[in-house]
Amino acid sequence: MSKVIDIEDLRIQRQRQFASRPSTDCKHKRLILDDEGCIVRCADCDVQLNAYWTLTFFLEHYEQALAKLSARERRHAEGMQRDLHLIAAQRVERAWRSRTMVPACPHCGEGIDAKDNFGGTMINKTLYERRRAAKRGER
Repeated sequence: MSKVIDIEDLRIQRQRQFASRPSTDCKHKRLILDDEGCIVRCADCDVQLNAYWTLTFFLEHYEQALAKLSARERRHAEGMQRDLHLIAAQRVERAWRSRTMVPACPHCGEGIDAKDNFGGTMINKTLYERRRAAKRGER
């Protein structure tokens, strides 16, 4: 099995034929990097770890972290899309509560007063989207 990992300019290709891990019960989750001796030790069991094993360990955790991050970003984007109307409602609420400002129409820029019957008239959403696309030149 071969896997390519790109980290900006760094490109690592990994081929697995068999798993080689130190044969202890410790998971080696807390590592100590000795810059002077150029060795890696486990802080829990004090075993010196193989450099290759350490690199593969980092890569596994890096891949897991990236997967978690992309899943979190996807959930956030879905949540933002789902809550878009709530965000718009909060903005309108904040604008109406202002004592010195009034909300303005995004098309003509005219102010909208509470007495203007905002929300009293409505249009079909499909018709609105078609008109908006036509104005932009889309089809």
